[in-house]
Amino acid sequence: MNKVSQLPTRLTVVVCIGVLISAFVPSSGMLEVMTSIMTLVLIIMLLREDFGREMKGWLMLALGTYAIGVIADLLDEVPELNDHWLIDNSDDVFMHIGVFLMCLCFIKMLQQRQNLIANLNAQIEKSHRLEEELSKHAFQDDLTQLENRRALFRRFDAIAIQLQRGVLAYIDIDNFKKVNDRFGHKRGDELLIEVAAMLSSTSPEGSNIYRIGGDEFVVLLPTDNNEATHQWVEHLYQSTKMMRQSFDIDLSIGIVPYHAGNLSDPDSILAHADKEMYKTKASKNPAIAQHLV
Repeated sequence: MNKVSQLPTRLTVVVCIGVLISAFVPSSGMLEVMTSIMTLVLIIMLLREDFGREMKGWLMLALGTYAIGVIADLLDEVPELNDHWLIDNSDDVFMHIGVFLMCLCFIKMLQQRQNLIANLNAQIEKSHRLEEELSKHAFQDDLTQLENRRALFRRFDAIAIQLQRGVLAYIDIDNFKKVNDRFGHKRGDELLIEVAAMLSSTSPEGSNIYRIGGDEFVVLLPTDNNEATHQWVEHLYQSTKMMRQSFDIDLSIGIVPYHAGNLSDPDSILAHADKEMYKTKASKNPAIAQHLV
């Protein structure tokens, strides 16, 4: 026997219409018996559904009272018992109680369904939030809250598709290891956060800023104008002057243009920018310049 929830919708509608019509048609004893049997079968099928222990208790009570009413109605057809006052008055009472309990169960089922839908919607919303959070962590640097290397490579793909042009600035903090050695790693982390904030505040509108390594940052400037790029570099050096003097650090910046043609190999353009950055670093440190040679 199938469960009620597994019955075809068309069959369920036909049965309900048939029961409704039978209520307005003068009925014979046989029709009443058939309707009663169908109702009992419906209650039994509902008992097979997974509505919980409480709901099964109500359905059992509905089945019991309705069954008593059906039995009393059948006994009322026996000529010897036709005038018995208890049987004559109890059949309709118990059947009506059974129908009432069935209606009560249906209301509770609808309420359970609404609660289930609400809980499912809440779980779906929660899963969406978790998915957004995971995506955020996948493309964001936890310390500085800047985007990370993975986000940079994804941005390269978007730039190549949109045929955009601009400048990639590869920034390295000189002597950062000494900051950790002198002031501790906590202060070193705070310095990285300050540098990230400084890059965000000084970069032109439309720029994208990334932390791609321990003390390495990348800024994508939305213009390939050399004069505007040099002005930004000068502004960055001026803005970080006090910070660099306080911690005895410096910034080495490698500048390379980007366009759709050279973004197909992200590692290559970063390696090129890294090489340009080391040239800047070498101009400040003869030992590095000798190593590069």
